[in-house]
Amino acid sequence: MSKTTLIQAGWILLLTLIAGIFFNLSNPNRIQFIGDEKTVDFSTSDSLLNALRVQDSILKAADSLKLNSDRRNDSLEFLNEQRVKDSTANANKLDSIKHVQDSLKAVKQKTEDSLKNLQNQLTEISKPVDIKLDFAKALFDKKYKFIDARDIADYDAGHIQDAINIPYHEFDKYKDRLSSLPKDQVYVTYCSSACDVSIDMAYAMAKMGFIKLYIFRGGWDEWKNAGFPAN
Repeated sequence: MSKTTLIQAGWILLLTLIAGIFFNLSNPNRIQFIGDEKTVDFSTSDSLLNALRVQDSILKAADSLKLNSDRRNDSLEFLNEQRVKDSTANANKLDSIKHVQDSLKAVKQKTEDSLKNLQNQLTEISKPVDIKLDFAKALFDKKYKFIDARDIADYDAGHIQDAINIPYHEFDKYKDRLSSLPKDQVYVTYCSSACDVSIDMAYAMAKMGFIKLYIFRGGWDEWKNAGFPAN
């Protein structure tokens, strides 16, 4: 492009610019070459953002409260369950203790009844009971009274130590002596192994009201052979 052409283009642009300026000045709807400064208000946006943040905080707080509430409910439920279990366990323990106590009472009562029955069998007998040597010795050791139902001669020849001689063949003669004896005491009648007067003596005494009578069947012969105390 020549220099002349460039100069001509420059003048054209200059004239165009000058024409535009005069047009804008004379026209109310002129074109603005430099735009007006615009101010952006972020206050609403900030308010919305703050509201959103507050909402988030509230939601987080609500979640935290719900979590704590759930934990508290779980804890309360656990405590209630534990209390129920403890109460049940305590109730079971009390039931077990009561059951054991009742069992012990029943055993104790049964034992007492058995001992009482045994004592009654040993000491409150209306019908004379036959006994052997070992039982006779046990009663002797307890200082119970023995009654020798043999005749005087046989008694004098030898008898169980401290035994009373009441010959059955002379029962009526010695009846007063028998009557003077306490009827609630234990008595053991005996004779020799070959006689039965100890049986007759025991039943005669039972008719008189004696209630604790034993008949030592082995008699003097068995006692002497065993080497037990004698006179």
